[in-house]
Amino acid sequence: MIVRQERLGHAKRSRLIDAAIEEFAERGVDSASYNKIIERSGLSKGTVYYYFDNKNSLLMTVLDEICDQFHQAIGDIKLPETREEFWDIALEYDARAVRFFLENPRLLRVLSWMFKDVPDMKEYTESVRVRMTYFIKKLITRGQDIGAVRADIPLETALRLRQEIGKVLAYEILEEIKPDGTGKFEEERVEKVIAAMHDLSKRILVP
Repeated sequence: MIVRQERLGHAKRSRLIDAAIEEFAERGVDSASYNKIIERSGLSKGTVYYYFDNKNSLLMTVLDEICDQFHQAIGDIKLPETREEFWDIALEYDARAVRFFLENPRLLRVLSWMFKDVPDMKEYTESVRVRMTYFIKKLITRGQDIGAVRADIPLETALRLRQEIGKVLAYEILEEIKPDGTGKFEEERVEKVIAAMHDLSKRILVP
């Protein structure tokens, strides 16, 4: 399957992934129509079914694409060397993460649907969570090592707390953005969301 997908041209792959993101974002993962995705892409059914056996196999490719784009947005943030610089770097991460999803609201909607809608893909959903939290997990680990993050809280617990804060604030963003990706989120509120995420994290995790 992977070998076949690698032979799909870049332009066709982009059209198909864009169509899938639109359909998943608007209708939810469970309710999305595979035939509608194919129709939106402008590709033939034969072409799409050759590369992707079903909707879930396409969904996995879409989620891989979201993970890749997210990590590109996080970019070259370096892990802190000292306790003093830890929270400045954490703030930079929060800002890039929030702005990435504000600029790509459909991707946030797909992830939101994904974690609610697809119980039969629980194992893959967990792998997506691991990929999406790869950098912040390393950052928290470093923070515990240098005394910037509480060491009496297990790493996975600290990570989950961060995720829950992010989810709550993500829903505030989603309420402002329509399913088709349109809508406006004022810059002042963007700054408030970033500041709230940062402040709540510090209140919970600072020793």
